[in-house]
Amino acid sequence: MIWLLLRGLSWQRILDRITAASPGGLAIYGVIALGGLWFRAVRFRALLPDPRPASGPVFLTTAVQNALGDLIPARLASLGSYVWIMKRRLAVAVDSAAATFIVSFVLDLVTLGPLLLIAIAVRFGKTAPEGKEFLSLEWVAIFALVFFAISAAAAWWIGPLTRLFMRLPLAMAQGREVGLWARVAAFLDRIATSMENVRRRGTLLRLLFISLAIRLAKYASLFALTESLLNATGYAAPHPDPWDLIIGISVTELVASLPIPAIGQFGVWEGGMVGVLVMLGFPREQSTLVAFGVHGITTAFEYLIALLSFAGLLLLSKKPSGIS
Repeated sequence: MIWLLLRGLSWQRILDRITAASPGGLAIYGVIALGGLWFRAVRFRALLPDPRPASGPVFLTTAVQNALGDLIPARLASLGSYVWIMKRRLAVAVDSAAATFIVSFVLDLVTLGPLLLIAIAVRFGKTAPEGKEFLSLEWVAIFALVFFAISAAAAWWIGPLTRLFMRLPLAMAQGREVGLWARVAAFLDRIATSMENVRRRGTLLRLLFISLAIRLAKYASLFALTESLLNATGYAAPHPDPWDLIIGISVTELVASLPIPAIGQFGVWEGGMVGVLVMLGFPREQSTLVAFGVHGITTAFEYLIALLSFAGLLLLSKKPSGIS
């Protein structure tokens, strides 16, 4: 896939343009990305049951799992590392950690929908013939707010709905306390308990806004990174705006989540991003530079932060939960 993407282009030319990225833009990307990572840690900690680990170790754990998101499909490496560190270093139960991770993923989906709808409306507006309007941005924004409200209401009922679905594995377990179905029922119970704790604390709205901040920080940091790549090379063609990147990244991450055997999703991620940007009307070379530059730089940055964070976790002595 990488060979196909670079066919007719120069490896050296792409590499030279990536290394010529604006340091100022890279610094802005790094600061915003770290801010988004901190918000993720705040959300993880808010979802954990009492007594909770200290904020610092949770941030270090978040940095490690974040870097492993694309290592293998379906974020399994990210989930596994998060659960393992939470159990071994922060004394958090496996079921509680896994439930927290899944609920965070659900909150991410809730905040993605409205932004993606607005991004698609903006793109349709750009491609509409002069004097015509495919979609009204105002109405799409209203619909996005309604969608967000409905999604928030659905998140409010995740706990009771999960307990409803839990009846099936409980019935399959046939009263036995061990076995696959008993473990599935216990895991669903943890998810339900996590969301019910959120309801009792009255923190769901706060968590939704934190999730929205995470989403905005992600797109803002990647936009700064894209601009640092393209401004340094002096591309005269229009650059992808933040709405284009929301569409491109959303589709690319969907493609990268498919069970395609690729380490770190290299090749798969680039293929998805180049395909989307080209379909949006951007030149192939520019799209290829953005795809390889963004994926390469973000991967290097996230792994650097993860290595430093893992070293910090190793230096910390294992302490019981609840120490702040």
